[in-house]
Amino acid sequence: MLLPEYRQEVLEKAQQTVIDGLAYGAGGNLSVQDPETGLIAITPSAIEYAKMIVEDIVIIDAHGKVIEGKWGPTSETPMHTIFYRERDDVRAVVHTHAPYASVFAIINEPIPMVVAEAALCVGGPVQVAPYTRPGTDELAQVVLETIGSGVSVLLGQHGMITVGRSLDEAYSATIATEVSARLTILARSMGAAPLAIDRQEVAELREMYLKHYHPTSSDER
Repeated sequence: MLLPEYRQEVLEKAQQTVIDGLAYGAGGNLSVQDPETGLIAITPSAIEYAKMIVEDIVIIDAHGKVIEGKWGPTSETPMHTIFYRERDDVRAVVHTHAPYASVFAIINEPIPMVVAEAALCVGGPVQVAPYTRPGTDELAQVVLETIGSGVSVLLGQHGMITVGRSLDEAYSATIATEVSARLTILARSMGAAPLAIDRQEVAELREMYLKHYHPTSSDER
């Protein structure tokens, strides 16, 4: 079986999205790329995460061709593969229908940076890509253009997508985006306007995260 470790990682993170309330049933999709071979482990289409096993994860190339797997990959494969082809810094993609972030996606409003975690993991307000039909090459292109060099973007009337240098990093951006959306909504429900973190501070926090956020041994401290 090709890329068993990456398959296991994708399976575990997919099941975690359900635990974290970011997906239901088979909603959303995840992938990670092996930097050595360029092959991608990606969730299959229409299989519930709770019932999924590691052998269900599909291996494709950067153009979406199935290399190994008994199922077809997610219908949103174009939205994953475009990042692996166009951005050298991306090794993982996470697409969810996170409920609080999706509120901003349906009202066409960017999510502000209101907490330090979001500044660290995301690095700037999360913009909304115009609605485009799911599963299309057109959607993939619109998402790529809207996210730019960022790591998180909303899909109009749809959900959210995040990218990262690893699946853990992309998933952290997903959680940070959803938390920011939830806290903003809660603050507004109290009749208060949440205060966004200064843009320069956001940029500096993001730079600090990219340079220094990784496990360190006791000798390095």
